[in-house]
Amino acid sequence: MEKEFSKNKLENIDLLSINELGKIDNELTFYVADYQRGYRWESIQVIQLLKDVNENLKAKTYCLQPVMLTKKEDANHSFEVIDGQQRLTTLFIILKVLNKRGNKFQLPFTIDYATRKSCIGFLKDIEAHPFVTQKEDIEVSWDAVPDQDKNVDNYHLFSSYHTIFQWLEQAKINESDFLEKMVNDVKLIWHPVMVSESSNAKKLFRNINSGKIRLTSSDLIKALFVLHFQNLNLPLAKRNQLKTEFANQWNEIEKQLNQDSFWFFINNGENENYATRIALLFDIITNNTDSSNKYASYIKYAEGSEPLDWNKILDIFRKIHEWYTDEKYYHRIGFLVNSKKMSFSAIEDLYETHKTKPKSVFYNELEKTIENFKKSFDLSSINYKDQRFICKNVLLLYNILIFEKDFPKQKFPFDMYVNEEWSLEHIHPQNPQDFTNIDDVLFWLEDTKNTLQQKNKLLDEKLPVLEKIDAFITAAKDVNTIYNKEKKDKIREIKDLLEIEVTTHKINNLALLDKTTNSKLGNGLFKNKREIILKIDGKDEGNYVPYATVNCFLKRYTSKINLQNEFWSEADAESYLENIKTIMYGK
Repeated sequence: MEKEFSKNKLENIDLLSINELGKIDNELTFYVADYQRGYRWESIQVIQLLKDVNENLKAKTYCLQPVMLTKKEDANHSFEVIDGQQRLTTLFIILKVLNKRGNKFQLPFTIDYATRKSCIGFLKDIEAHPFVTQKEDIEVSWDAVPDQDKNVDNYHLFSSYHTIFQWLEQAKINESDFLEKMVNDVKLIWHPVMVSESSNAKKLFRNINSGKIRLTSSDLIKALFVLHFQNLNLPLAKRNQLKTEFANQWNEIEKQLNQDSFWFFINNGENENYATRIALLFDIITNNTDSSNKYASYIKYAEGSEPLDWNKILDIFRKIHEWYTDEKYYHRIGFLVNSKKMSFSAIEDLYETHKTKPKSVFYNELEKTIENFKKSFDLSSINYKDQRFICKNVLLLYNILIFEKDFPKQKFPFDMYVNEEWSLEHIHPQNPQDFTNIDDVLFWLEDTKNTLQQKNKLLDEKLPVLEKIDAFITAAKDVNTIYNKEKKDKIREIKDLLEIEVTTHKINNLALLDKTTNSKLGNGLFKNKREIILKIDGKDEGNYVPYATVNCFLKRYTSKINLQNEFWSEADAESYLENIKTIMYGK
């Protein structure tokens, strides 16, 4: 799409190359006010920019961070730089060096300083200084600079000048092509702002540099849409109406997306690099997968490769809202996103593929993906040590499905799953080495012994590990017994034997818990864990104990004949596993 080049373009947010700036106004002056610090880019930053531009494919946009400016009222061609001085200055020096090396290009701008007057002439004529080929020679060359020009600002300008030359010397690149990239492919996000006084520009500068103001890709896209509505060939009243409707719809979408209960069924929390959550919709529309370039979606809109069609955004959002209000879609999409089986972008693509077909086709595709996950493992074999992520996803799905079964029309709390950092907890403790005193060890051994004795009855033989447990308990009953290295080695030996006899790491000894509650439980015994969990579940302590986990510690699936609340028995584990199978597989 061919751009129009008139000076009023500089009044609006735009994506501009150096060449395009020159076509709009080839007498531009960027004014650096006294509240700005001097030029401070180090060689590592300069070299990184040079490498990035060189490695960028020709004719592909390389986007720099936004340059925020305000028009100076007392000068026709002058803009005060609020943010972006370092980038503009580095571009200026690179072009100066390329010019001196025979790659002629007429710079369309100069840089002026309010208080650093010596910098004006020094930067303007920086190419008058002879190049030095070695880094260590920069200091020697600096000594030859006239005393009136020696200051810290000019030193950094001088150092960058030689760094650029030395990099070009060593890189041995096609400098003509490199110049083409510099003036055509490197784009500035031109962001003019209106300020009434110099003090306002200063305040804006401070807010930007303190992180209070961040210009996001969404902000820039929003500005493009406003300009789009403003420039439509329609009566003023109609254009104003469209802009008002757009603003209201934008605010409503952001309001909904900012509710965690809505957001975390389409985002799993790992992709929280969105400065504004509406950016996810723009990424979907523009098919953006480049997470390293936070302005990638904006570039596609600004360059016209993606048309400014607000209805596309509305359509996606309405579809997401429809899925959110239907718990069947909500739970399946939320599971696929949070288990990382599918990204939301992939789910949207799947919907687009089937949107002309009956609604059930898309739903069945979601179900099919979940069914494929359920077929990808043996529920009785998966374990915490080797398949931790699968175990977590199994219990996530189990929690969702049992929640859906027992509380129809209610939504599983994906926001709590993400924000409270749910993780796997061993129901029967796994690590006796974590105990610090002999009493805790003895309690754990008694707990474990109870579980083993049930298995012992079924097998009608005494398990070898039981003999070792009895021997340890007998020896440790002396009141002066200390939990020393010898005792710890014996417990380690018992633990290794238990790995064979007790399903410590299998799914029937695992449950989901939030991070805070998990840390409260530590490596405690079953009855102690149970007591803490039931207390939390009965109170509003800011934690949410997953419904299936509460059921597990209440032993709701254990038959009455085997019911006791002192320890997690083999019968409890088997009943729990059977319930997971029934909920997930219907058998």
